[in-house]
Amino acid sequence: MKDSAKLRRHLHIIQLTDKPYTYPSTSDLQQHLCDYDLEQTSKATLERDLKEIRGEYGVPIQYDYRKRGYYLALPADEDVDDFRGYVRLLERRERLETLTRSGRLVGHYLQLEQQDGFRGLDWLAPLWNALQRGLVVTFMYQNYTEPAARPRRIEPGLLFEYRNRWYVDGFDVEAGKGHRTFGLDRITQLELTTQRIQPKRGIDYRAARRHVIGVTAPPESEVERVVLRVEQAQIEYVKSLPLHGSQVILTESATQLTLALSVIINPELEIAILSFGEHVTVLEPASLREKISGRAQAMAARYGD
Repeated sequence: MKDSAKLRRHLHIIQLTDKPYTYPSTSDLQQHLCDYDLEQTSKATLERDLKEIRGEYGVPIQYDYRKRGYYLALPADEDVDDFRGYVRLLERRERLETLTRSGRLVGHYLQLEQQDGFRGLDWLAPLWNALQRGLVVTFMYQNYTEPAARPRRIEPGLLFEYRNRWYVDGFDVEAGKGHRTFGLDRITQLELTTQRIQPKRGIDYRAARRHVIGVTAPPESEVERVVLRVEQAQIEYVKSLPLHGSQVILTESATQLTLALSVIINPELEIAILSFGEHVTVLEPASLREKISGRAQAMAARYGD
């Protein structure tokens, strides 16, 4: 319970000192933690939390003497994706803890998306273990396009989730084909080996996914600028839940919005665009515009009779 309370304090301190900066004072932080049911936090505990945040997450929370308050000093010239990812995990953890503290009321007032039939979640723990220990894993893999399962031996590099499905990126040791992606729902008989992962491969799995929507990342793919025009009915949706982290708004009026993405073009991007129906139009690049147009015409042809 003590560890749980500490993680909650860390999360709230990070959120309160993050951009847009409000420069909370020591008393402001203490009052905020108290307001969010984290009990009375002494000045000594708060100072210890600030030191732990810097030591554990690698980001300092500094005091601005001119503003008389604290702020999260994220380095502008460094990649902070790992830190942001961890903060999102802390946020998920707190939401779950808030719900579980509500006991039987959860089942009465809360309905979660049903994913009872999804296979593969049991492999999360052993794969996480292998990642932490730097070990190669073996398993049988049943590709949906192949008639039978095949043995695989990989160096796991990254676990990620997309639309309630989990995947592992890794280096296929025996095939020697580099970066491959495997759906956990298609894995059976997974085992950890004693063989160590080869650090010399130097594959940055997170960087490889930085410009990818979904799962598919074709080898040698280049990042492209995708420009979309969004009609009024969907403007607030794409603003409140961006299609990708690179999304920027180029123009906006009462009836239309134009946005740009820096992404690798893949089937998941096409599906995301098509899901908006007639409310989104591809402006750039021409190749994607033609592809979406062709798919839309093919769908319309199915309803011609």
